[in-house]
Amino acid sequence: MSPLFLPTEIVARYRAVDREVVGSALVDTPRHLDELTRDIARRGILVPLRLGFNEEFGILDGNHRIAVAVRLGLAEVPVALTGEPRSPRPGHAQPMREADFVQFKAHL
Repeated sequence: MSPLFLPTEIVARYRAVDREVVGSALVDTPRHLDELTRDIARRGILVPLRLGFNEEFGILDGNHRIAVAVRLGLAEVPVALTGEPRSPRPGHAQPMREADFVQFKAHL
């Protein structure tokens, strides 16, 4: 299934953390974001972000990529949408906005 292109502003609502503010224990976040910014500016986002959702919450896999999309001012990002069970609710889940849920569900 081809990824959807959704507005960056909407997708960013469901990130676990803003990687510009919160680092990662796994990588040198500032350096990684700078390198990723150069790569995405040149080639675009090659691996779609994954946004899992249900009526209650959304979870985003791709916090570094969405940080770079915001940095670059990209209007849209490629996203793979997936349904999520309501339980267990991950600790990093963000509350689902009703209008977003309607839009996401229409694409499944």
